[in-house]
Amino acid sequence: MRREPSATVCRSLQREATLICAVHWISPQCGPFDDMEASGVTPSMTSVERVLWAQDFFRFAYLVGSPISFGMIEFPDAPEHVIFGKHSLTAKDFEMPKENFELCGTLLERLAYRLLAMELNSALEKKYGSWQARRNHVDELIRNSSVVVWMIRNAVAHDILEPVWMIDDPTLQNKQFSAADVFVFDTTGLSGNLLNRFDFGEPIALFSLSEKLLPLLS
Repeated sequence: MRREPSATVCRSLQREATLICAVHWISPQCGPFDDMEASGVTPSMTSVERVLWAQDFFRFAYLVGSPISFGMIEFPDAPEHVIFGKHSLTAKDFEMPKENFELCGTLLERLAYRLLAMELNSALEKKYGSWQARRNHVDELIRNSSVVVWMIRNAVAHDILEPVWMIDDPTLQNKQFSAADVFVFDTTGLSGNLLNRFDFGEPIALFSLSEKLLPLLS
């Protein structure tokens, strides 16, 4: 059962969103995150730093996405114009049905845990080697966590919006993989089904797993 964000948090987020969207946005060159160095996400970041960034995006997604998906934040007033270089959008271009706006909040949460899984998979590979080395690692947390994030990564890589579990390896089918005291990942009957956050614990379980793994990735 998801814990709904407090009314105070929602009012604060709605006020900030309204202030941001009330301005007339103009950028002669590019958006603030078109330049990776300007965003702080640089190609020279370590795998652990990338996991930390993915964690922050996860936090952001739940602070912003959850109140939207619960219908606690109304669609903000769109700016009259948004101009980036030679391209522009008007207020009409931002129009969408209310239910789609709320679904976007949920989608933001889903993208966040999928990004976190992919960064954890990369960090584990960087630290502990190939997929075969990780899945056979002597440490149970490393071994089972590697299985979980690798499977999520495979599903998301093929379809980021509606990923499907692809568990073709018979040695990974109909098995349970315990990840410390965070969750037990049960692959029984999963292959071919749409990926669901409750398949590996609950919506925020992957964040808890990342906290357990960080000391082992440094």
